[in-house]
Amino acid sequence: MYTSYFFSNKLNNNQNLVAISSSVPVAIKQKLTNIKIYKPLCPTWKMVSDYKSKIITKDQYTSIYIGYILDKLDAARVYDELGSDAILLCWERPNKFCHRQIVADWFRNKLEINVEEL
Repeated sequence: MYTSYFFSNKLNNNQNLVAISSSVPVAIKQKLTNIKIYKPLCPTWKMVSDYKSKIITKDQYTSIYIGYILDKLDAARVYDELGSDAILLCWERPNKFCHRQIVADWFRNKLEINVEEL
């Protein structure tokens, strides 16, 4: 399993591409036609908006995401549903804070699975 962002040039239609955001860029949907959205890992728009507007900090976002999203999920079941070859996608570039890093840490902590950025 890996993480990446929508605009990575390392992505293609032969991969198990899974968006963990509520939306996918239109141009990417046209290019990478097999992207699936996995809703259980998607943050709410309010969480994203509050963080982008600096209403909440990165640490607060992380706590909210873990408490409202990840703590309600079974990591082993999610991993099985996604597949070991899944590439978890979101909007932020690799050097920017993104919830996909939180998800990668969650899999590491819960299942001892190493999830790296592609």
